[in-house]
Amino acid sequence: MKKLTVNLLMVAAVFMLSNAAFAAEQTNVPTFEYLDADQNGFITSEEAASCETLITDFATVDANQDGKLDQAEYAAFSDKALQKG
Repeated sequence: MKKLTVNLLMVAAVFMLSNAAFAAEQTNVPTFEYLDADQNGFITSEEAASCETLITDFATVDANQDGKLDQAEYAAFSDKALQKG
């Protein structure tokens, strides 16, 4: 039973990640992980430069004005981009 639960959770995780990647692909918005080149958990303006829409709105997306985007800030940006999509 425990193995079945773990397998189901793994399948669900893969499904969610593939859906997120597909949705991001549809709007030309890269994933957080793709933009976070140094994998430190934040996107700097230098890392955001490869996404024209993001770099244009970087100051607005950076809600706490700390000069970098965390996952929550980026999620809010990508959700809006998907809605415009």
